[in-house]
Amino acid sequence: MALDKELVNFGEEHELNTILSKFGKSQSQKNRATLGELGKKCKEKLAKRVLTQDEFGEFVKAHLKELEDKKA
Repeated sequence: MALDKELVNFGEEHELNTILSKFGKSQSQKNRATLGELGKKCKEKLAKRVLTQDEFGEFVKAHLKELEDKKA
């Protein structure tokens, strides 16, 4: 079983903001909501109840166009 720090907690804004920052995306409410939706899709695709940071990170990479970039 993965350690808690290796899992994605979609209820924690700071965790979602960390993911957005990693990919250079805006830490907006809209992007956090989009990550929540992507999380549901990823869980369904992988048939998992919880996701690791690595699993979700790979999924997000394939869906970066759905997230808003940081404003300059």
